[in-house]
Amino acid sequence: MAGRLRDRLLGPGTRVLLGFAVSAVFVVLFLRGTDFGAVADAFREANVVLILLGIAAYFAGVWFRAARWHYLFTPVRPIPARQLFPIVAIGYATNNILPARTGEVIRAHVFGQRFGVSPLAGLGSVAMERLFDGLLLTFFLCVGVAASLVGVFGMAYAGDVLTATMVFLVFGVGVAFLLSYRIARYPRTTGRTIRRLLRRLPGLRSLDHRWVDTFISGLGALRRKRLVTATLWTSAVAWGFEALTYWLVGEGFGLDLAFPVYLLTAAAANVIITAPSTSGGIGPFEWAVKSVVLIFASGEGAEEVAIAYAAALHGLVLVPITIVGLGFLWILHVPIRRHARSGVSVDAEAAAESVTPPRSS
Repeated sequence: MAGRLRDRLLGPGTRVLLGFAVSAVFVVLFLRGTDFGAVADAFREANVVLILLGIAAYFAGVWFRAARWHYLFTPVRPIPARQLFPIVAIGYATNNILPARTGEVIRAHVFGQRFGVSPLAGLGSVAMERLFDGLLLTFFLCVGVAASLVGVFGMAYAGDVLTATMVFLVFGVGVAFLLSYRIARYPRTTGRTIRRLLRRLPGLRSLDHRWVDTFISGLGALRRKRLVTATLWTSAVAWGFEALTYWLVGEGFGLDLAFPVYLLTAAAANVIITAPSTSGGIGPFEWAVKSVVLIFASGEGAEEVAIAYAAALHGLVLVPITIVGLGFLWILHVPIRRHARSGVSVDAEAAAESVTPPRSS
């Protein structure tokens, strides 16, 4: 009975309801006291050409994320970026449609089936992507907060919340990198340690934990300086294009803010959508973008323009890539319902058989 109660409390339905509740709260905060007529005027006056350029910049960033995945998975199997781009797009699309970042799991499954490798190894490389994303978002926060402290382009102080977030990420990402490097550098030793820890947890003692080694194989790029360098520069270019998207759309709405403000905006929006929310981070994203913009934008109608900007920006980073990703789902005949229900299998024998042994450094 306790197990059934736990499953109900932690099941998909509960997570969906929690996500809707979180999003609803942020949507109310985002739209509270809004003059919708002024928001409509902001949309009518927006520069469509700059907004279209922003969409192009965003897709360029997605392409470099595919290139980054190529480098991260090279120790297991080198796969060209052009073959990885459709799967990256599928991951974005399903993340935007399904709650609780289920798209990452579906992406790992599609990756494993299409290229004959373990989904767990793919998921390990995706975890490395998130780590490098955290590094670049931390860099954005550091640049933005530093620019606000010295008043670059007349910027006001970014505020204590963004500064505290920067400090937290510097510490958190630093520790995560050290742990990930340790795991990748000494896979056998750390694999044994992780398995011993898992066996001490209630309900996990009787399970076979050989899947841990398969997951760790996806972290192998951290053992090679060349691949770390390549991953770092592709991450920088990908996030640079995303920041350019934020700037182009902002200019399209006439915000006329310093570029470091858009770095802060990108960092805040992407950090906050890691919290539980509905598909695509609807609610938290808009609220974060509006809040950061209003730190630096002032004057009559600034709030309505910020609302229009946040809504348009989120639509532009959600809708086009979702359409493209769903197109690839159809082309590749991916059974999304089955993937969404099953998750990543941790069956030890299947994982061991499906992963190609890492090549020696």
